[in-house]
Amino acid sequence: MRKAVVRIPKTTVMAHGSPDGYLESDLTCPICLRLFLDPVTLPCAHSFCLVCLETPERDKTSGFDQALCCPVCGQEHLSPESLPRNIKLKQIVENYKANSISGELQSGAEDKILNEQPSPEDSDVCTSTDSGKSSLVENETGERRSRLNPVVTSLQEKLALVDDLADKEKAREAAVEAAHADLRKDVGSVLEEMAELVKTYSSTASRLLEAELRPREDAAGKRARMLSDLRESLRSAELRVSALADETDEACFLDGVRDVENRVSGVTLEPLQDVSSDLELSSSLKKVCEKIEHQNVQLRLGLGSAQRALRVALNPSEVTFDPDTIHPNLLLSEDLKTVCFSAAKQPYPALSQRFSSFFQALSSQSFARGEHLWNFQAEGCSWVLAVCYGDLPRSGSGSGLESSSGSWCLMYCDNLLRAYEKGKDTPLRRTPSLKRMEIHLSFSGGTLAFYSVSDVSGDKTHLHTFNVSFKHPVYLAVRMMSGQPKAHITLN
Repeated sequence: MRKAVVRIPKTTVMAHGSPDGYLESDLTCPICLRLFLDPVTLPCAHSFCLVCLETPERDKTSGFDQALCCPVCGQEHLSPESLPRNIKLKQIVENYKANSISGELQSGAEDKILNEQPSPEDSDVCTSTDSGKSSLVENETGERRSRLNPVVTSLQEKLALVDDLADKEKAREAAVEAAHADLRKDVGSVLEEMAELVKTYSSTASRLLEAELRPREDAAGKRARMLSDLRESLRSAELRVSALADETDEACFLDGVRDVENRVSGVTLEPLQDVSSDLELSSSLKKVCEKIEHQNVQLRLGLGSAQRALRVALNPSEVTFDPDTIHPNLLLSEDLKTVCFSAAKQPYPALSQRFSSFFQALSSQSFARGEHLWNFQAEGCSWVLAVCYGDLPRSGSGSGLESSSGSWCLMYCDNLLRAYEKGKDTPLRRTPSLKRMEIHLSFSGGTLAFYSVSDVSGDKTHLHTFNVSFKHPVYLAVRMMSGQPKAHITLN
């Protein structure tokens, strides 16, 4: 039996710059200089790729198998077909390939080596058969796909997440644009109303002024024209007198003199001297000013209403008291946010929506959606603070906020705080002072929550929460239970 020698290429030097480099060196076949593929271990304890040991030349003429010599130590062994596979080493190599960050770079290097032609110096080293090469390529392709599978899965998951977020953001964009379009429309309508109010005020003031000034200007122009006509008539008489001085005919002279005398005697200047004095003009303009002042009041009322509408459009939680609902013993501040007690009844118009039995007031605004937060402050009085429907009775015992079936409120009286829901009361706590409150209304959450606010620290304490699904728009409402001087309630 002849010996078959497997030569190791001269280019077997590897760089070891890190622990991974040393591990890769230990897992590299000394023949092909690549990570072991289906490794086998010879009795001399040296390991090689099986395919690298299956390529020694055989003596085709003798028909005898050649003996296998270890490429490292030169010991003779049986043919590679009889060698056991090193399963443990194979598993270590596969784990290394799966976990190594440089796996892709190693795969690229292996592709490069596969495509390179062997040099003459290495022509006698084992070269894989066509079937071995095909198996090697398939194994490498499978390893690459295994490595890419988690990357592809993660990529697909993130892509699905981004697609979902993009769809939601697209829907949100459409909702924002629609909401902004409605807001622009509401604000534009209010601004047009304000511009129309100013335009009407300007037109009315100009008309009032013109009504006083125009007759004076017309009278002055008439007098100027009359004087111009008289001047022409007198100058004509003057010329006639000059001509009469040379008249030789006595009869013609006398007729001419009589004509001139008639002209002069017919001139009357008294109406032209009756000119209005500056004092009369000042009196007339004062009347104009009074009329314009009345227009100023109307303008302020109109602009105030428009400004409140503008605030409501820009701030959906804007709240003011409705002047048409407050009890006659309540005074309303100029900004419509504070009601004060008045011992004397105010001469408010007798309207059907005005409270008449209790010192109560309703907000001008109603609320049907969204999230809202309001501040409440009371001084010098017991009080009721409520959220209620707009059909609350305006007179009689059933018109009290705590008595209505369409009202959710807190009452603070005699140092005791109570909650009322649909006319039923629940005692909450005793407290010597309760002046500041916060009201949180959430239509989406179906909650109406009340919090007390410390005058010193500003800390909030939860008092009570109503869980309710409102069926109609609701209003804020207050009741002043005791009429004390300087008592007032403010909502913001």
